[in-house]
Amino acid sequence: MATLAKPKVPAATIQAFAEGSGRATPKPVKKIAKTGQTTAGMVPDGDIRLTVNVRADIHQRLKIRAVQERTTVGDLIEAWVEGWK
Repeated sequence: MATLAKPKVPAATIQAFAEGSGRATPKPVKKIAKTGQTTAGMVPDGDIRLTVNVRADIHQRLKIRAVQERTTVGDLIEAWVEGWK
């Protein structure tokens, strides 16, 4: 049986991709919402859709926290990242 090896990606390539200057291009989103528009399924102008895999219990905790704070899961994640030093 063949085995798969984890690809070796240079740190500079990873950094360029994270900064948006890499060769990979994001999948285009068909619908773009106007700034401030909160229509379900649409991405506000200037934002990027992010898909992540998290455990079900973490997802539930995020949703509950967002409701408690009257905000969105995305806003919670943005605040968390912006708090990094």
